[in-house]
Amino acid sequence: MNKSILPKDAFNTNNLKTFCLDLTEKTILNTLSDAVSVLTHHGQSVFFNQAWANDNDLQTIEKDHPEDWKTLLSDGDSFTLQKVVKQALPQGLPFSQDMLLRNTRNNAFWRMVRLTPYRVVEGQVLLWLLTLTDIEDRKQTELGLVRKNKLLMDMLNISQDCIKVLTPDGRLQHMNKSGCMALGVDEHSGFGMQWLPLLPQEVREKGEEALHAARNGKHARFSGMSCVPDEDPRYWDNLLSPVPDASGAVDAILCISRDVTVQHHSEQRIELLMHELNHRSKNTLAVIQALIRRTVPDPKADYVSVLDKRLISVAKSQDVLVKGEWAAMTVHDLILSQTAVAGDLLGSRIILQGDPSLRLKENMAEIIGLPLHELTTNAVKYGALSNQEGVVTISWNIETTETGKIFRMDWQEAHGPDVHVPDHTGFGSILIARHPANAKGVKISYTFPEGGVKWALSVPADIMLQTPHIS
Repeated sequence: MNKSILPKDAFNTNNLKTFCLDLTEKTILNTLSDAVSVLTHHGQSVFFNQAWANDNDLQTIEKDHPEDWKTLLSDGDSFTLQKVVKQALPQGLPFSQDMLLRNTRNNAFWRMVRLTPYRVVEGQVLLWLLTLTDIEDRKQTELGLVRKNKLLMDMLNISQDCIKVLTPDGRLQHMNKSGCMALGVDEHSGFGMQWLPLLPQEVREKGEEALHAARNGKHARFSGMSCVPDEDPRYWDNLLSPVPDASGAVDAILCISRDVTVQHHSEQRIELLMHELNHRSKNTLAVIQALIRRTVPDPKADYVSVLDKRLISVAKSQDVLVKGEWAAMTVHDLILSQTAVAGDLLGSRIILQGDPSLRLKENMAEIIGLPLHELTTNAVKYGALSNQEGVVTISWNIETTETGKIFRMDWQEAHGPDVHVPDHTGFGSILIARHPANAKGVKISYTFPEGGVKWALSVPADIMLQTPHIS
């Protein structure tokens, strides 16, 4: 800013020479790459630099009237500039704003319009610099980012999943419309509130555990629900994923909640039907027991007792299947429960070989329990247990390999009828050969050699067994 001392009558608008620039000032202004005009404190243009004359967009104005550049502004920006000139210039206030102009060729272009005090005398601004800086590249980048962000926001809002971005300490940074509706939050609230208190009390503990895991860089998942007044509860499958920054530290947490209300109700209905089926099946077995006792000549005969025990074993095995009571089972107990349909053949025609103390993880017990039950049923109907000589050997152990400890289980039938590959793959075959193979790390072999059906399972021991039993 050039602070010079002028005569007292310098502020007289008739003394225009007071507002003239010397040759040095003009030379300096002409070296600038931005288009610059010098204005009096009344807004009159007294100088335009060379960059102004060379600006291709501004050259569409009559050369004798460069001050008419304001006609290229939109009505809104023109009004803003007039207001600034009228109010801000007399007060000596600088001004800066991005403005869109449109030249006589109807080409739109962006300039940053700035008003800056230039010559000040006795505290009053006599001259101002009006600068038009070309910001086309920067503005197009900004507008591109705005369009991209809008597209991303529209995509998030279209999704029926509830999508939330959390800070590591669990505060809501952003949430799409579905999330706002599910949690009863105003989408224009600005967020910033804690996420966990928005959840029902009964699922907050699981949410806290998942948040802690995600905060420490691990993916986490939990089932939850939401309750909005005057609406039925909705059930959700929540997946939390850590979002790392450039250094690898967790910068944010992405939480995607999928509405599984329909699935939840379906599972409830299936569970109800399964328990009803179990109840009716057990009633049927009880009726069969009663019919046997009433039909046979001697209800106290040994073979009647054997039949009773076999029916009771079938009922117990069915309970495990229907109720899913797999927790804390050893391999030995699992085999006993799933071979009960064969009756009292254990030890004579069903041979068990393995450590009875090996304890299974709950999810893996279910995965191998179903195929064992199906293998036993098939053996009784078609295989080694369908005649009087056949034998089934079930063995299990832990093997040490180059890749680590492996749990192995083998089912081998012998002395039964000839077996062959089934003509078609039914539900039972899927349970035996495919169901376990869908689990992590499990490998299955299901073959039909001449000696009888052979089924083999192998899986890393730390996946299959509870850790204390892995040595």
